[in-house]
Amino acid sequence: MDLNMNGFERAREFILADGRPLEKALIKLEFGGGSVGEVLTHLRAFQNPDGGFGKALEADLRTPTSSALCTEIGLRMMAELNISPDHPMVVGAVKYLLESYDQESQVWRVIPENANDYPHAPWWHDEGGSLARTFDNYSVIPRAGILAYLHHYSELVPDRWLDEVTAATLVDIQSLETEKFGGGGDALVYTQRLAEALNLKGECAWLTQRTQELAEAIVTKDPEQWTSYSAPPLKLAPTPESISAGPMADYLPLHLDYLIENQSPEGYWDVTWVWSDFPEEWENAKREWRGVLTLDVLRSLRAFGRFVDL
Repeated sequence: MDLNMNGFERAREFILADGRPLEKALIKLEFGGGSVGEVLTHLRAFQNPDGGFGKALEADLRTPTSSALCTEIGLRMMAELNISPDHPMVVGAVKYLLESYDQESQVWRVIPENANDYPHAPWWHDEGGSLARTFDNYSVIPRAGILAYLHHYSELVPDRWLDEVTAATLVDIQSLETEKFGGGGDALVYTQRLAEALNLKGECAWLTQRTQELAEAIVTKDPEQWTSYSAPPLKLAPTPESISAGPMADYLPLHLDYLIENQSPEGYWDVTWVWSDFPEEWENAKREWRGVLTLDVLRSLRAFGRFVDL
């Protein structure tokens, strides 16, 4: 089953009508008619003077303050766009990450302490250190993802420091129980990003194997569960080149078919989670997420050759 031209156009028009300016610029760049400069202009709107990213770049976190979480997203986008290491936006983001790293605990706090003062999803609420407990003292989220892109921009980072932080992260990844990577699968997504970055350098073959074993263990196989927050195949292997694509081989075709069959009449693919403490802000966040997720689905459908007449 493939997504036909009508389905693609509905998705594209939804993003252009209802998406954030950033996603509008990205879909034009990736599917014709846009420029990297336009994307950077809209990404820059999320960057603060300290170099970090905030301002709800992660739509479930509405604090304007810079965070490790949002800065990882911003740096990842710039790496995917092949932005030069000497670009001021890259330099600023790396500087922020180097300065906000907690040398004593060897981690980045995932979000700023003032996040409670702004609308946010309940899983980003911190009550007496609950956030650190939820995220295993930040050993993988956000650390593994940040390191993936610091390796990409390694010329901006002290070699010895990068090696030391990477080594500490790998120890934690190796020692964490399998169930810690389950649930929504986010810890595994972050781990895979680091594994792919190290693979490019010819390092850590064991991490690739562990990533694949974890993917096979935690993937959500039942389509009935894909309507709720889970770890469906394409989240773990969004492209055929993903490290986890091998273990997902039996499940990916079914998930691709499922997505094509379950596109909304308006053209978007919807969120599978909800937060209700801030109803007005949740409506804004949900609309933003729909644009993000719809673009992600289009990318995966294209990567797996599931477009017709495009």
